[in-house]
Amino acid sequence: MFYRNLYQLSKMFVLMLSILCILSACSFGSNQASTASNNSAGTGTGTAASDNKPVTLRFAWWGNDARHKATLAAIDAYTKQHPNVKIEAEYMGFDGFNKKLATQFAGKTAPDIFQFTYEWSVEMSDFMLDLNPLSNLIDMKQIPDAALKDYGAYKGKQIMIPSGMFAATTVINEDFMQKHGIPADTAWTWDKLVDEGKKVHEQDKNAYLLTADIDVVNKLILQPYIMQKTGKGWVNDDFTPGFDKAQLKDGLTYLSNLYQSGAIEPFGDSTAFVGKMEQNPKWVKGEIGLLLDYVQAIDKYKQAVPTAKIGVSAFPENAGAVQSGNPTVAGTGFAISQDSANKEEAAKFINYLTNDKEAALLLTTQRGIPASTVARKALEESGKLDASISKGLELASAKKTISPNVISTNAELAQVVKDSIQKLIYNKLTPEQAADEIYSGFTSKLQEMKAK
Repeated sequence: MFYRNLYQLSKMFVLMLSILCILSACSFGSNQASTASNNSAGTGTGTAASDNKPVTLRFAWWGNDARHKATLAAIDAYTKQHPNVKIEAEYMGFDGFNKKLATQFAGKTAPDIFQFTYEWSVEMSDFMLDLNPLSNLIDMKQIPDAALKDYGAYKGKQIMIPSGMFAATTVINEDFMQKHGIPADTAWTWDKLVDEGKKVHEQDKNAYLLTADIDVVNKLILQPYIMQKTGKGWVNDDFTPGFDKAQLKDGLTYLSNLYQSGAIEPFGDSTAFVGKMEQNPKWVKGEIGLLLDYVQAIDKYKQAVPTAKIGVSAFPENAGAVQSGNPTVAGTGFAISQDSANKEEAAKFINYLTNDKEAALLLTTQRGIPASTVARKALEESGKLDASISKGLELASAKKTISPNVISTNAELAQVVKDSIQKLIYNKLTPEQAADEIYSGFTSKLQEMKAK
C-alpha cells in the first residue's frame, strides 16, 4: 500500500514539475544549449556541464567498509580528473537503504546516482531515468546484452547499468583428476558425475568425485538438473512452480543415485562445512575432485590447497538440455534519478565506475566480478583477478539460460525444498514421497505469497 500511495503522489509531482520545466525551457533553452559539453551529444534528458561549469553530484550506495573505502578512492580519482565536478558520497549498510531511497523519491530529494538492485524495479522504476538515450556517454557494449536486458531493463527502460556479475562453475582439482585417470578437460554431464564418481570411490574409499552442502545440493544440483529439462525458471511469474511433480521426482531420483553411488561425499560429513567447503579436510587433502560453486569463490578453494593445480570447467549439463539452468546474475548496479539536474554528468561518472581501467583497479571486486569486459581485463592484467574466475563466468555466459525472477529467490521456498531433500538423503522419504511433500509445500507457499 505504501508504494501504491508513493506512486500516485509521485505522478502529481511529476505533472507539476513537467509544467514548470516546459515554461522554463521556453525562456532558457537556448542558453542551456550553449553550455553543453562539446563531447556530450544532446539527449533531451538533462543538461551536461561544460568543462568549467561547477557540478555537484550526490552518489549513494550501500556496503561494508571495504566497499566504502574503494568507492571513495574512485570518487577522489575521478574528481581529480574533472576538477569542476564535486561528488557528495552518501553511504550506509544495506538495511534500510531501499526505504530511505523510496522516501527520497517521494520528497524529490533522491541522490543523482545510486546503487540499485533489480529486485526493487517494480516499486521504483518510475522514478528512475531511462539510460538508453545516454548510450553515447555510457559504453553498454562492454556489458553482456543478457545482463543489461534481464537485470537492468524494466518496461522498455534501461534503468540500471550492472556493476558486477556472477554465475556458478565447476571447480576442478586437476591433480585429483590425473590421479584417477580422468581428463582435466572432461565435459561434465550429470550422468558422467555419477559414472565417474562411482569409479573413483571404488578405487579409493577415502575419495569422492564431488562434495556439496545443502544449499549447493538444492541450488546448484537439483534446480539446474530439472530446469535443463523443463526449459523454464524455477518459479513462474504467475506464482506457480516451473516444474511438475513428475519432473521433480526425476530430479530427486537423480539426487538419490548420486549419493547411493558413492559419487558424492556422504551428506553427514559435508554438512559441517556449509558455506565454507574449502575448509573440508577432504578438499584440503586432495580427496575431493570437484565442487560446484560461484565463480567468486574460486580463490578460497585455491588458497586451501596451494600445492594443487585448480582450474574450472563448464557447469554440468546433460545432452539435449533446453537451457543451462545456471544463469549469469547481474542483479546490482548504478542508476540515475529521473529528477537529477545533471543527468549527463551523472552518466559520465557511471561510465567511469563501470568501464574505466583506473576505476577497475580501485574498485576491484567490491561489487562482484566486473560486468564490463574492459574492467575485468584490467583486473586480470594487474593480477587482481584470477583468470579462472573470468573463464568460469565466460563459460556460463556462453550458454542459453533463463534469469531467475524475484519470486524464486524466496528463502522460505528454498527451506521447503531443503527440508525434504535431507529426508530423502537419509532415506526417510523415497523420491516419489519427497516429490509429493515438496510440491505440496511449494505450491502452498507460492499461493500464500501471491495473496500478499
